[in-house]
Amino acid sequence: MKTLSKTQYLYISNDLKSKGLSKGFRVELLDHICCLVESDMNNGADFSSAYAQALEVFGNEGFEELKQTSAIVKKQRWHTVNRILISGIAACVFMMVFGVDAQEPPTISPLDHYKRITSNFGERYNPMKGKRDFHKGIDFAAPSGTPVKSTAAGTVIFAESKFSGYGKNIKIEHSDGFVTKYAHLSEIRVQKGDLVTLGQVIGLSGNTGASTAPHLHYEVLKDGAYVDPLNYFAIQGQ
Repeated sequence: MKTLSKTQYLYISNDLKSKGLSKGFRVELLDHICCLVESDMNNGADFSSAYAQALEVFGNEGFEELKQTSAIVKKQRWHTVNRILISGIAACVFMMVFGVDAQEPPTISPLDHYKRITSNFGERYNPMKGKRDFHKGIDFAAPSGTPVKSTAAGTVIFAESKFSGYGKNIKIEHSDGFVTKYAHLSEIRVQKGDLVTLGQVIGLSGNTGASTAPHLHYEVLKDGAYVDPLNYFAIQGQ
């Protein structure tokens, strides 16, 4: 398997720096582009053509938009004390009626379409640091506004906007110690305390937080440890 050399990595890093992007956006974009370049190189392309193809994915307009993006996003509050109390009562009724088995581990993809993965789960060699970096989830290429679905029944434990890192994101708690996370959303359609069902649309994909292009970042945790989301669903045709 081919990986970028230190010289190639530095070339991409310096080229992105010359485009005037902030450090936060540059680091995030660097990871995505390096993954795309390595993927194309492993399919037979040389470095120059692979890098040119990766840049086309983002385009000049995309770089200009990133340069003009504000570094301040107002935090949004989605619930009140009354909302929490009402949701807590609803959760008790739900569990009494449907039982503990109504909640389950994740079993499906959070997206119906746009299933190209641009960053996989796990460690990836970083020539600049001389070591491997850990990616906690997987990234799907998806246009902003793509419906994002809950991958299992569960309870929403976080539904809020954070500028740094995940942007607008949702966390759902499931049975057997599973938690799923959906990040960089453009819209959130649930609130903390909500009970969701398998396949329910909980938000729309986007480009919020430390994101350099529209995509969905999806994580799965088991008993507090990050695990590969691909262990819990299959992408047809791959």
